[in-house]
Order: sequence, then C-alpha cells, then structure tokens
Amino acid sequence: MKIIQITVLTAIVSSCAVRENLYEVERKVQYVKKERVIDYRDLTVPEESGTQFIQFSTERDFINNPYVENKKGIIYWEADSKIDISPDGNNVAYVGFSNGKSNIYIKSTKGGKATIQRTFKERINNVSYSIDGKYLAYAEKLDNDMNVNQIDANQGAAVQQITNTTQIETSPIYSPDNKNIYYTKGEYSTATDSYRYYIWSFERGTSILSQFCEGFSPTISSDSKTLYFGRNNKQTGLGEIWSVNLLSGQETQILADIEKGFSTPKISPDGKTLLITGSTLATSKRVENLDVYTIKTDGTKLTQLTFHPGHDLSPVWSPDGNQIFFISQRGNEKGNYGIWSINYNKQ
Repeated sequence: MKIIQITVLTAIVSSCAVRENLYEVERKVQYVKKERVIDYRDLTVPEESGTQFIQFSTERDFINNPYVENKKGIIYWEADSKIDISPDGNNVAYVGFSNGKSNIYIKSTKGGKATIQRTFKERINNVSYSIDGKYLAYAEKLDNDMNVNQIDANQGAAVQQITNTTQIETSPIYSPDNKNIYYTKGEYSTATDSYRYYIWSFERGTSILSQFCEGFSPTISSDSKTLYFGRNNKQTGLGEIWSVNLLSGQETQILADIEKGFSTPKISPDGKTLLITGSTLATSKRVENLDVYTIKTDGTKLTQLTFHPGHDLSPVWSPDGNQIFFISQRGNEKGNYGIWSINYNKQ
C-alpha cells in the first residue's frame, strides 16, 4: 500500500531551523555525496547493546510519519509530539494515518492488536493527555491555520475548540493542576516573511489567554513554576532547550550546540530530567539522523539513548518514569514509523 503523507504547518526545527513557516537559514556544510544505505530492518545497533527495545505498534497501525528532511547535511524536523501515554500508564494515544486522513488512535500498552480511533477529522497533528486522563488535547489544521481542540479521551464526539485564530496554534499540554492548557502560537510577520513562535496558555475555567515567552513545544514542572521549551537560535537556526521561571520571568538556556539541534523537551515525573529529540551528526558510515537524548534540568549529563541510523523521535515518559516511549523507523523494511519503548535507568 502506498502511503501519502500530509504536510502540515507547525513548528519545524533543524539541526534545527524552523522551515517553511519559520526561519530560512543558510549554513556552510560539507555534503558527502557518497550514498550511505540505511537498513531499517535492524531492530538495534551495537551501540544499543544491553537495551531492550519493545515495539507496541503493528504494520496495521500506520503511525503518521512526522516531517523530517535532510537537505545537504542539514536535517529539518517538526517539533510536535506524535504520541502520549495515559496517566495510568495503560494506553498510548498516537497520531495515525489512514484513508488520507490523520487522526488520534488509542492502543493498550499491555499489548494486543485492538486499536480505537478516537477522532474522525482530516489533519490532526499531535496529541496530549490531560492530567486526570479524561481528555485529549490536539491541534488540527484547517485551510491555512491550525487550532487547538479538546475531546473526551474515552467516549463521545463533542469537540471543544480551545483556540480560534488565523495563526498557527499547536503542541498543547495540560498544567499539573489541569487548570491550564499551554501551547505554541506561531505569529506571521510580513516584514520578515516568517513566523515567530511564542508560548501561550488557555485557562480552562475562565478562557483567559496569556502569553509567556518566545519558544515552542512546552512542558511544565510538577509544581507549575517552570516551563521548559524549544527555541531556535536566531543566528545559527539551531534548536536549543530553554526554561522560564513563571514567577520571576527569568529565562535560562539549558542546552545549545554549535552543530547539533534539539527540540520537544518532556519533563520526567520526578522533575529532574528532560527527555528530548536531538540530531546526531553524520559520519563516513552514516547519515545525520534524529535520536532520543536526556539531559538534567540544570543542563548537565547530556546522554544519548538511541543510535539507530533511522530516526527516533517524539519521546515521552511513562507515568512512573521507568520507561520511555517514542516513534522509530527501526524494524521496518521501508522505514515506516512504529511505537517503541525502552526501560530508563534513573541516574
């Protein structure tokens, strides 16, 4: 079966520059024209010895392929989360692709082939569980804009529209007390012919909207005092990880690199570690690709967890912090994405 992917407008980072609706960045890079073949069928590579990889999806699930493109040594990817785990750890919600449409599907983390289609829309791009597990927030593209919506996670078809503008609004997450939905808003500038991205919140009880800082793909600490997010460096275009103290407004750079880009932080349940997507540089034997990393919230102990030459991205924590779920091209002859997990040894 031939799968045709839909390109959506969202925060896209490049090793890490936001493309299309973001910044166009030129960098001098040496491009190796010699073709380096990727064998996606490999489940693991030697660098991953000792790590057990478990696949939860099947060929029938058709995980929606995220936008990832390598342009002469510069890799670009979208920063939205394609999967999330229910607070009780029993289910994984993911963005799937079927019959030319992308929607939210739910599978059990305990295994089995049963899959529940939770939305019946056209172009859903991401998904996030509420803290109590009762709702799912997501962004849907309609015409030339994207808005945040909410639906019951278990039953019914009623959709609550959270945002309704002509801008790009995406990457929703719930606050720990469930009172707010934080999200990314892309504002187009005619002067620069590009988008700038900011973190906003929607207060569920009052519908009050608040803007916080420049950035995209937020995650929030369990005490609701600190937001972590991605931000593109204006000079290099590379994705960086930042935080902002919501009480003082002080911003802190957690992770930046002169060659590699990072995006989509997810705070661990114990509040000590960020789970991120990052680029891995090309070598004579492999192309540049995306892998899963962790870093402490104080900016120390950057650790690469996956090394497969295919892309590993969109990682999320299990509720107890003992597992990491992500989407990967591994184990599939054509490089189609599946949902995988690994155990996480806390350091």
